[in-house]
Amino acid sequence: MNNHHSCKNLQNNPSAQTCMEHYGCIYDNNHLVTLLVNPADGAIVDANKAALDFYGYRLSELRALNIEELKATDKDAMARMAGIPMDIAFVDRVKGGKESNQILMDRHKRADGAAMYVEIHTGMITMLGVNCIYSVIHDVSERVRADLLLKESEERYRNLVELCPDAIIVFREDMVLFANKQSEVLFGLEREQMVGCSLQSFFHRGFLKSRENKVLNYLDQATENTRVEIKAVLNDGRAADLDIVCAPVSFAGVSATQLLLRDVTDSKKEIKRAVQLQERRLAADFPLPDQAGFQKLYVPAGTLSGDFYFFHRIGPDKAIGIIGDVTGKGITAALNISAMRLLFFDSVQEHSNPQDVLRDLNLKIVRHLDEDYIAVCCFLLDFGEGMLTAAAAGINEFDHFTTDGGWTKLQVKGAPVGMFENSKFDSVRVPFSSGDRFCFYTDGLELLEGGETAYWEYEALKRATQDSILQDDCTWLELTIR
Repeated sequence: MNNHHSCKNLQNNPSAQTCMEHYGCIYDNNHLVTLLVNPADGAIVDANKAALDFYGYRLSELRALNIEELKATDKDAMARMAGIPMDIAFVDRVKGGKESNQILMDRHKRADGAAMYVEIHTGMITMLGVNCIYSVIHDVSERVRADLLLKESEERYRNLVELCPDAIIVFREDMVLFANKQSEVLFGLEREQMVGCSLQSFFHRGFLKSRENKVLNYLDQATENTRVEIKAVLNDGRAADLDIVCAPVSFAGVSATQLLLRDVTDSKKEIKRAVQLQERRLAADFPLPDQAGFQKLYVPAGTLSGDFYFFHRIGPDKAIGIIGDVTGKGITAALNISAMRLLFFDSVQEHSNPQDVLRDLNLKIVRHLDEDYIAVCCFLLDFGEGMLTAAAAGINEFDHFTTDGGWTKLQVKGAPVGMFENSKFDSVRVPFSSGDRFCFYTDGLELLEGGETAYWEYEALKRATQDSILQDDCTWLELTIR
C-alpha cells in the first residue's frame, strides 16, 4: 500500500460520487479488517464491514471510540512475553517508527470482552481529504500462543539442563546449537567457543579408534534414545571414557540431536578394580584336591557378576561349599557378594550341616540386607562317609553323574535366603563313589540353547558360553570324586 493515496488522484477531476464509489470498493467491501485512525488523537474515523463483524460493534459505536479503548487492559503475562508495549499509545508507536508503513503487535478486545492478539499493518493515507492511519488488522492469537509456548518450553528446557550435573549439547549436522554450563567443565571451553562450532572439533581425531570415529560420525542419525560408550582424547589432550546418551529433539523449531555426556573415567577405574578383586576372591580351588578334582566356569554377563561360590575345609575329609546368585547387578551385587562371603564364613564356624547354614544365613540376611535376597545351594562333601548332603534356597537343582553313565537331576525345595524370615530348607543326601561327578550351577546356564544335557561337560560348556550372548551370569562347578 503506497503512502498518501488520495481519491483526487483517481481521475483528473473526479466527482464526489466517483470517490465514494471507489471508497466503497477498496475499503468498505474489503474482507480484511480495516480501521481509519486519526493520527492526531487516535480517534477511530471509520471502520469497514469486516471490522464491524470482527469487533462486534455497530459503526456508530466504533466511530465513537478511540483505538486505545480497543486495547485489552488486563495484565497479561503472555503479552509481556510477546514484547507488546501495553503502556505506549498506538499513534505514538506509529509516529515513532522510522518508516510510515509498519507492522505492530497489540492486544485488542471485542465488544463481548474477549481478548486476542492482533498484528496491525499501518500506513498513512488521505481519504476524502482527511489524513488517516490506514490500519489492516489480523487476528494472530493462535500463532502468538504457539510461539510463546515454544519460547516458554525452550526456557524451561534451558533452566533444567543448566541444573543437570552432566554435560548436555544440542547439535545439528555436526554444528553445536546449545551447550550447558557443565559442557564447559567437560571440554574446557567457554560456551561461546562451542556454539556454532563442529562437535567433532572437541575431540582429538588422531587418537580416536575406528569405532569411536564411526560413533561420532553417526550420532546425529539416532532416531530414538541411544546409549554408547567411547574412549576419547579431548581436544585439550585429556583422555576420557565417555558415556553418551543421544536422542532426537526439536530445538528452536528445527530437528536436532541432544547428547548427554558423562565422564565415567574414574568410575570405570573403580569398577575395574572391583572386577579384579572379585576375580581374585573367586579364584580359590577346592580345599581338598586329593579327594576331588575341581573345574569351574565363571562367566559374567556384564562387567561385574552377581554369581559367587565359596569353599571351606572343615577337616581332613570334609568340605562345605556354597554357590549363589544375588539379586541386582553391578556394584550393588558386588557389595552383596562381599557381605555374603563374610556371613558364610562366619556361619560355617558354628555349623557344618547345610540346612543349619542356610537357616543361619537366612536370619542374618533378613536382618542386615533389607529387602535383598540371595539364591544359593549349600553342600557338604563327607569323603570319609562317601556322602554328599545338599540344601537348597532358590538354586533348587544339581546333577549327579555316576561312573556307569547314569545321570540324575536332583531337585530340592527352598526359597532364596532373605526372602522370608521363617523359611524352611529341604535337603537331600546322595552317596557317591570314586569317579562320580557332581555339577552345581546358577540359572544363567538354563538360558543357553542346546537342551538339558548338551552342555554338562566342561569343554562343551566353555564353547557354549563363549559363542552365546549371555542373558545372565553363568557359574558352573564340577567336582569329580577321586
